[in-house]
Amino acid sequence: MIHHLKVARDTAVKARSQAMQTLKAMIVSAPSALREQLDHLSGKMMLLRHLAALRPGPLTSTTASARTSLRAIARRWLALDVEVKAHDAHLEQLTGQLAPELVQAHSMGAGTAAEMLLLVGDNRERIHSEAALAKLCGVCPVPASSGKISRHRLNRGGN
Repeated sequence: MIHHLKVARDTAVKARSQAMQTLKAMIVSAPSALREQLDHLSGKMMLLRHLAALRPGPLTSTTASARTSLRAIARRWLALDVEVKAHDAHLEQLTGQLAPELVQAHSMGAGTAAEMLLLVGDNRERIHSEAALAKLCGVCPVPASSGKISRHRLNRGGN
């Protein structure tokens, strides 16, 4: 269950990011009259709500077509944002049921807990120590000494 929700959430986050990048690119290339109307808006959510509420009218000019596209993409971003929040709520519920001590750890969100539960899977014996978990997560220290100086770096292998 967690795997399916995590995949759905990750794809929604990626699509939401792409929608925002597209909006920014379209605003830059929009007609100057439309850009000037949007300049006074501060904050991402205010801009998105303003764009989602645009009334483009008939498609007889480049401004109207830009308004139509900006409106559609802003509405898509808002819908994806609602979807991501719904997936986050479901992941919080499931991870809270399966591993409450993991979710309550400092700086541990539902997304990270879900990823760790997916990493471990059904085989809890796979992680027999804290060092094994660090190696699996790609954060274990690896010697990186030159001979005179003894130092370590993080091993970025693992999952």
